[in-house]
Amino acid sequence: MKLGMFMHPIQDFKRGYHTLMLEDMEIIKYADELGFDEVWLGEHFALPSEAIQSPLMLYAALIPQTKNIMFGAGVLCLPYQHPAIIAGQAAQFDHMSKGRFYMGIGPGATPPDFEMFKIADLDRMAMLQESIDMIHGIWASDPPYEFHGEFWDFEIKHNILPEIGVGAMGKPYQDPYPPVMLPAMSRGSGSIRLAARRDWMTISANFVPDEVLGEHWAHYADERQKHGLPVNGEKWRAGRTLLVCDTDEEAQAYLKHPDCAFRWYFNYIIGITRHGGFVHMLKSDPDMSDDDVTIDYCIDTIVTAGSPKTVAEKLAQFREDTGPFETLIISHHDWVHKKLWRRHMELMATEVMPRFRDLIGWDKEAAE
Repeated sequence: MKLGMFMHPIQDFKRGYHTLMLEDMEIIKYADELGFDEVWLGEHFALPSEAIQSPLMLYAALIPQTKNIMFGAGVLCLPYQHPAIIAGQAAQFDHMSKGRFYMGIGPGATPPDFEMFKIADLDRMAMLQESIDMIHGIWASDPPYEFHGEFWDFEIKHNILPEIGVGAMGKPYQDPYPPVMLPAMSRGSGSIRLAARRDWMTISANFVPDEVLGEHWAHYADERQKHGLPVNGEKWRAGRTLLVCDTDEEAQAYLKHPDCAFRWYFNYIIGITRHGGFVHMLKSDPDMSDDDVTIDYCIDTIVTAGSPKTVAEKLAQFREDTGPFETLIISHHDWVHKKLWRRHMELMATEVMPRFRDLIGWDKEAAE
């Protein structure tokens, strides 16, 4: 049972771009010190509240400052760039990190980026599949290259000088390529089935109700069974929104604090999902009114908070109700207040996870 962190990152942009970037780097370094297994960092362009334009660039600065943590692109938005650019940069990063790289991919999820790149009306999932197939095709072959698709068309046939190293694309450090991850968010997600049949990793979002993850597991298992693949939770990662404090009382007091980081987080999520027409993702009852999806509603229904004992017990029950995930992905939140959130991370790694593993009867040696 592994522990990871997903960083959109959703932070109050008014605190300043430079400040937030340095804070994100500090968080990842601290997660590595605590023994977190992996971190996932988002890619967005026209979103000051999710202001990482290149997760690989930020990660590159952290390679020599960390020891073991796996760097997950969460995600590279494939419709935004030419497949050859992504193939080249991902292969280079895989070598720089000596294989500490999970290649999360996605179709993008933010309207301003769609508008800027003029892809709002395109089939972005079709673009994703065409792009990753071309990227893998580049890595699996030598020149001449020839790729023809609906969205991209490119080749290298006439400018190849193998004796002096001209015309060939670099291949990744990992053989045959870095593991692929495709996230899933909504009910009836087509992404979860695509990940299952392509034998990719997947992360179910942290900001949806518990029962959505149960549906994700059912669809994931069904799709893998259809394609003759092992049905287990090895490649399924469950995201959850957690707060761990020393006592239940401290956790509940923070949830009520006017500067609670969750209040900024859900204010942002509600705002962007309403604007994009997908606020339904946050609902426990699909028939409830959009107006009833409030910050307090999200905190009450999505956040799991309390002491290490309380959170571990709730996670064990959640896993029993939902499905056999083998990696828990907790969400990152603005470090307001910093001391509390550092303590949260420490308690997750040193107290919650050991309790959680014991409660579910996790046998580390058998799992390995």
